[in-house]
Amino acid sequence: MSAFGADEVGIVKNVSGEATITHADKSKSVAKVGDKFFEKDTIVTARGAKIGLIFNDNTLISVGSNSEFIVKEYVFKPGEKSSFVSRLNKGTLACATGLIAKMNPESMKMESKTATIGIRGTYFVVEAD
Repeated sequence: MSAFGADEVGIVKNVSGEATITHADKSKSVAKVGDKFFEKDTIVTARGAKIGLIFNDNTLISVGSNSEFIVKEYVFKPGEKSSFVSRLNKGTLACATGLIAKMNPESMKMESKTATIGIRGTYFVVEAD
């Protein structure tokens, strides 16, 4: 559990270059392999950097260079209502969906400045300017 009372939603699988995680309580840290991240966190990568994230439902997200990715909502409760809403403000990401999208595809959404994507497949790539 974090200092602000939330359970982690995943861990950092890999990092190349500089990436930071800003938590809902506004604390900020340089991301390292094994770091936990939480609902409402913002992950930012520097130019030339990338970060791999693995969520509790086994969703894999790779955030590319010069990107800003937000975990807006994440609830994973097998057998109950689960949801995953994220936002890519800028940059690129690739995603291999996990159990939330498999159990209930309507529960996973990716937002950007101009569109919201309802996830229906198991792999997708997004780019936002």
